[in-house]
Amino acid sequence: MRSAVFILLVCGLGPLVHAACYLESAPAGGVTFCEDSWDQTQHPVGSTWVNSGCQQCTCGSYGMECCDTMARPSGYPADCEVLYDWKECTYEVVKRNDPNIACPHSAVGK
Repeated sequence: MRSAVFILLVCGLGPLVHAACYLESAPAGGVTFCEDSWDQTQHPVGSTWVNSGCQQCTCGSYGMECCDTMARPSGYPADCEVLYDWKECTYEVVKRNDPNIACPHSAVGK
């Protein structure tokens, strides 16, 4: 009985590890390229790239899988805002009225 509970627990945790990923399945018959829905760019099967949304994507005959390369901030105070640097795939959480003051926050993903 213990092993059955352990197996169920491990299987249930699997999706949480890849919570910041998604898969766009290929149509029946496979594909020769994938279209990045973030950038609307096409990439050949077998390629890997980082799009302008800071997601690392891989194109395969099964479709396209993309995963965040940076965490997404959460749990910050209402008087704060997130400043993303999409070129460097980084961010800062700062006070709206004074961007020199950092705000406490947590992060999800990656």
